[in-house]
Amino acid sequence: MNLAALPEDFPLLASAVQSIASQKISIERIGLPPDIFAVGERTFIRFSLAQLSGHQVDQRYWRYFPYAIWLEPERSLSTRADYLNEYFEMYLPRSLKIAKRAMKWAEPLFYVYLYHFKLNDPVFEKLAQTAQRFFTSGAIKSGSPLKSLAHELNCFNTADGPRLVAESILKTKRGLMGWINQFDLWPGFTTTPFAKSAFIELLKFPKEKRRQTDYIHLAFDWGIDAQNQFRYPEVKALFTDALLLAWKGVKPPEDLKIAMSAKLTSVISDPRVDQEAWLGTSNEAVQVLVDWLNTKTS
Repeated sequence: MNLAALPEDFPLLASAVQSIASQKISIERIGLPPDIFAVGERTFIRFSLAQLSGHQVDQRYWRYFPYAIWLEPERSLSTRADYLNEYFEMYLPRSLKIAKRAMKWAEPLFYVYLYHFKLNDPVFEKLAQTAQRFFTSGAIKSGSPLKSLAHELNCFNTADGPRLVAESILKTKRGLMGWINQFDLWPGFTTTPFAKSAFIELLKFPKEKRRQTDYIHLAFDWGIDAQNQFRYPEVKALFTDALLLAWKGVKPPEDLKIAMSAKLTSVISDPRVDQEAWLGTSNEAVQVLVDWLNTKTS
């Protein structure tokens, strides 16, 4: 992707945030997400039609521009440096200066950040930085869950946000849904790539922490859905390794061992009779579970 037309920084965005922070508004929460993929598709079509006709894009559609930046490789505006520059340098900072418009323009940043979370993407990093500036500014009510999410948990920092959110969910000891309610999010938050990244960070916690009862409860609560299926199938091996290798060479409490064994065999299978289902999980982790099961039946 050619980002030559994009400036290194967006000074107008910084001044816009300062402007909106100086106004007498205090945003406390964000609304429910739209169908961001449907909105993105419609927005992509509008921008594509404008390009084909040679006409300017209607100003009212620029608010939805972030939803169309990342759709699919062949249906995306992420390579349009001209549109990206117009959005970040003109339309967005101009609208963030107006109190009545600010949150309407900030909401797409919030939801696109969560639903299209990605690392090592310079355009996404610009969007993340913009969201960070706005949601940590004085425009957001101090002490509100939204402010805590952006400021204390540094949610919009792509490098640290997922890990800090994972730590916060564990510390609340309220379970995943309890944390979601605490921060005024919505149940579908768990389906976002950001939530998946936070879960992966949870699985990287030190062994000592992974042996704690609260951690184990959260890992199952977060990693396994209501249908007793892996919420994120791609990280199944990381999930099983994280839970089982923490106990390699360490004897767990009997009730915890029984509960973990029962849950893992119900979700995956008994590795003694169905080794194929455990492909990807390390041999050491599988052996931990096999030893538990053999002890139980002996």
